[in-house]
Amino acid sequence: MKAIAAGLLVLGGPLLLTACSTSLFPPSVTRNVTPMEFGILKAQPDVFRGQVVQLGGRIVGAEATKDGMVIRVQELRVETHPVYGPSETLYPTEEFAILYQGNIDPAGIQYGNKLIVIALAKGSQAVNVDGVPRIEPYVIARCMHVWKTGGYGIYGIEDFPHTTDGYWPLEHQTYCSV
Repeated sequence: MKAIAAGLLVLGGPLLLTACSTSLFPPSVTRNVTPMEFGILKAQPDVFRGQVVQLGGRIVGAEATKDGMVIRVQELRVETHPVYGPSETLYPTEEFAILYQGNIDPAGIQYGNKLIVIALAKGSQAVNVDGVPRIEPYVIARCMHVWKTGGYGIYGIEDFPHTTDGYWPLEHQTYCSV
């Protein structure tokens, strides 16, 4: 009986860790998240104004401003299987902008990084894209979880690249400004 219990503990341990690994953010941050479709946010950004939303995507640009770091993100659907995180797509998707009012290291805002953000929706706002203002859905981040895929951003999180000299773990980090 002890051998069976030990075997179940060994087998159940990884399953338990996998189930808990989707808790990227403190419960206080995710408590009031409003379910939403990105298409509605893009078409009618004022529908979610003032609500806490969750979005996922790939960083396509970042600019320091007097209010904080404005990060432009290409929207990607957030998946829960095979891993929790933004799901890569072959098709172009729309963009949104995040204002992050905390400190973030340069590797965290690198082009191609994938992220999930819990943020307060603020409607739409003009964002500079190569010096040209463009209206995009705009959110103020409470917390962001960033997978530092950088130049390898075309890979899915679950497929992080293997190289000729082996596999290296994907660096990731949670940043909170609340």
